Amino acid sequence: MKKIVLGVVCLAIMAYGVLHFIMPEKTTPRLNQFFSKQIKDVQLIQDWLKHNQQQQLLLVDVIQPVNPKQKGSYVEYIKQRIEFNQQNIQRLELSHYQSKAFKEIQQLEIHALQQWNNIHQSNIVDAFEQQQHFLDLPIEEFEQLDTGARYAFQQQEISVLQQLQQLVQQDSDFVADIDHSLLGDWLYYHLMQHEIHPIVAEWQDPSSTRTRNRSEASQDLQLYKHFHPNTDEYKYIKALSTQLWHVEYPASSNLVTANPRPISYADQSEKDIFIPEDAPKAEKLKQMIKMQNDRVNRLLLGQLRQAFFKDNKN
Repeated sequence: MKKIVLGVVCLAIMAYGVLHFIMPEKTTPRLNQFFSKQIKDVQLIQDWLKHNQQQQLLLVDVIQPVNPKQKGSYVEYIKQRIEFNQQNIQRLELSHYQSKAFKEIQQLEIHALQQWNNIHQSNIVDAFEQQQHFLDLPIEEFEQLDTGARYAFQQQEISVLQQLQQLVQQDSDFVADIDHSLLGDWLYYHLMQHEIHPIVAEWQDPSSTRTRNRSEASQDLQLYKHFHPNTDEYKYIKALSTQLWHVEYPASSNLVTANPRPISYADQSEKDIFIPEDAPKAEKLKQMIKMQNDRVNRLLLGQLRQAFFKDNKN
């Protein structure tokens, strides 16, 4: 009897192996789902970490279509920007993603940069060199491609952040060495930011570029009020963000509690922070929020890369 059971088990394992390696994946969807879901989840997180790191290596401030003055020097400026974008395309192509989602995002980002270069080459560089004047910039297609790439990335980032939340709740080995309180606050905060600032593709909602009205801003404030951080870092950011809301929407302050003063953050280092004294109050608050976010991002993204790439060099 034992030999029969052992023989059946061996045949089952062999049958799965044949189906998995010879037949198309769609022929064994349920078996593959059981064995590969966790692997695919980890691969998606790894691709997200790769993407975040790669974006830091791109040459910044080059996707800024403007209506130029008719000066020959501006043509040289655009030529330089086109060259920078070409280098960005080459850097994007170096990334080797494992998930279909991030492979598609990579192609969208590359296509958007190529379209930017084509528009500026034809309507600024070529037009000026041939006719000594610039043409109107038909940037609608570029903007749609750029919005599509950012929308696709946001959807995948939301999925990744939610997966990381589950790993924290499960006390997974992947995040065992990371401060759960700080990581939990960081994940909640970034998911909240995506809810406040959704990137809706223009072909889905043409009105998505309009500014948020006061009622929508009040809903944003309610999200902050339901955010109960456990760490000093995010208690400080919450206080700053709430104060920023009151500065930007002073007429609505009677809808909520009195304007709070930001709490002191013991670990805040003033030595590497420079905020001009004459900067508008809202701009000062935004800079302080950004600096706090950047610090936590650098810390946690570094720790997550170490955790998820323990056994490989990618």
